[in-house]
Amino acid sequence: MSIQLELRVTTGKPVYRGHDHYWSVIRDLGKAGRLFTFEEIDLRCNDLDGKSISDFISRLCKAGHLVVTDTLHGHIEGSRATNKSTRRQYVYRLVKSPAATPILNRDGSAGRQGQGQIQLWNAIRSLSSFDARELCIAASTADVALQRTTTLAYIKRLETAGYLQVLRKGKAATPGIWRLKPAMNTGPKPPKILRSKLVYDANLKQIMGPVLAEEVAA
Repeated sequence: MSIQLELRVTTGKPVYRGHDHYWSVIRDLGKAGRLFTFEEIDLRCNDLDGKSISDFISRLCKAGHLVVTDTLHGHIEGSRATNKSTRRQYVYRLVKSPAATPILNRDGSAGRQGQGQIQLWNAIRSLSSFDARELCIAASTADVALQRTTTLAYIKRLETAGYLQVLRKGKAATPGIWRLKPAMNTGPKPPKILRSKLVYDANLKQIMGPVLAEEVAA
């Protein structure tokens, strides 16, 4: 028999990592054509080892959002740059600065991870009410077609998180109907569904170590 755990999440320090945060830092550092380095980005993040930042920078460069303008030699004190063994750091200039975080594959091509959630959230915000089928149709595009099961799973997660009001409970032959609570229309960025990796001590009844999570693509 499986064990059900009730976990309590309390307010703590903000998590200054992830592509959305990196992009906001890069856009701020690159305002008005200002040049910046990896270290300047890193100082505004709490990424564990800097590898995620370096990976995102690489994608931005390949996509043409960033260009390298110079190469500096010599390690900066406190730097965690992944190329510090060569005692070299790059100077970047931001040349493309869309408000939305670029979704990019490692080769710089446009990616689709998380695009389904963006489309679902946009449709939820625009519809006065919906069932899973209606939302699935409204959110699908020629590039990213959504499945009803994926749509229903997203609806259920948002319902549990308090975003949605149930107008009609679903039954065997009757689909459920929901609407977005006006107070929970928090903005254009979609609530992200994360897959958490937790270590739970049943003796202490608490989470041990850092709470690690990755976004579930849709």
